Amino acid sequence: MVKLFKIALVNPGPGDILEKGRILANADHVYPPLGICYLSSILKNENYHVDLIDQAAMGYNKEEIVKWIKKKDPDVLGFSTLTASGSGISAALTSIEVKKWNPNIKIVFGNRHVNHNDYRILNKYPQVDICVRDEGEFTFLDLIRTLEKKLSLKDIKGLTYRDNGKIKRNEDRPLIKDLDILPFPDRKALKIEYKGSFGGLEFAPKAFTSMTTSRGCPYKCSFCHGKRTVGFRTRSVENIMKEILFLESEGYNYINFIDDNFTVSKKRVIKLCRLMQKHKLDLDWICEGRVNQVSDEMLREIQKANCRVFFYGIESANQRILDYYKKNITPSQSILAVRKTRKAKIPFILGSFIVGAPGETFSEIYNTLKFAQKLDIDFPVYNLLGTMPGTDIWDDLIEKNILDEEKYWEEGVHISDIDPNGVPTERISNLILEMLKQFFMNPKYIIKAIFRTTTNSYKFFSSLKILTNNLNNFKDFQGVKSFWDPDNV
Repeated sequence: MVKLFKIALVNPGPGDILEKGRILANADHVYPPLGICYLSSILKNENYHVDLIDQAAMGYNKEEIVKWIKKKDPDVLGFSTLTASGSGISAALTSIEVKKWNPNIKIVFGNRHVNHNDYRILNKYPQVDICVRDEGEFTFLDLIRTLEKKLSLKDIKGLTYRDNGKIKRNEDRPLIKDLDILPFPDRKALKIEYKGSFGGLEFAPKAFTSMTTSRGCPYKCSFCHGKRTVGFRTRSVENIMKEILFLESEGYNYINFIDDNFTVSKKRVIKLCRLMQKHKLDLDWICEGRVNQVSDEMLREIQKANCRVFFYGIESANQRILDYYKKNITPSQSILAVRKTRKAKIPFILGSFIVGAPGETFSEIYNTLKFAQKLDIDFPVYNLLGTMPGTDIWDDLIEKNILDEEKYWEEGVHISDIDPNGVPTERISNLILEMLKQFFMNPKYIIKAIFRTTTNSYKFFSSLKILTNNLNNFKDFQGVKSFWDPDNV
């Protein structure tokens, strides 16, 4: 009898390394890990046996995830790793325990943590055998075929691996030009009911999932850690619509489009929204866009297609800081974008604000936090700027001898923790909490919120739940978070 070749894929959680004050993304920001879901679909199409688990969503500690791995007894164990979420370290610690149990199991790391850290990972953790760089769908499939046949890895593009004690790095694999060739992610394999929440705000309590319509972004923001490897490509509107219809048939009723930049092409968004309306979809959804990429026509179509939350990367009220971020936007564009979105009657408008840039003064930080109150948004999401390998800011701080890369490469670092000319982290956090109180307790905000909920049934019920959950205790409010959040792609 031929032994079944088995693969287990893990989306690691912080596990036992979660400590107070650690630079980790919020635990409430949990979406389906589409990266391993795509891998599962690719492998199952080739008749491989695949088991998936989302450790982050399950809340498993190291002992629990090791127990799960032992039960599945895979030939190959893959981890989808990110840097500042702590999942890279968590996966490494899990790998140590797994190798004690079975030294013959092949352990593979993938996702963005390995793109700029592959050598460091393999040097520090001998338990990790292989790193899959950049897009992993077809690299991982080639790897599984090769491992099953016990052949050499030397011809597989996109791999960094250990061979007879030496680390070898094969040439890069070209990016996937036609994203339509990818199967839809294997979401059902996770057997988890996800909730749509971020920044401490819960918008979709049931039948929620996420999806992508593109990969990457054509812009060059200095804090972005994906721009150097992801490029920018879009799926066809027809292919996107096919997946949306499939998700509706599967019983989902809320989708978060987690594209880095959903509104790059206004024509594409308008075409998609009109298709949604044509099919009379009974789905609500969330998207994210740039303030310099809005039009009245696009926003009208988005609203008609049941977009319930529009999320803007406003980032700063100070042009000097925006220029440092290479955002290519202005505060006046943010004001206009919010005004247009409010006019289009999209129920919830969220704004992202980043503070704690290198050399940013207290008055500049205060100006940005106060700017959130001046804008007509429903909720601000405040981010304390962090950096990690692969970003322009990381390279800039190394060049200036401010950042020790060997100390922080595994989990990144808040700029305010290392910048000698910056405002200390504790002072920024205290100011953020105070400004959150001011934002939500502002009489003008409360009056507007009450009025808008009475004219929008969706917003009425959603607002009641959100305000009840998040305004009772500001010390537990999760609006303060690290800049980075796992995109799970």
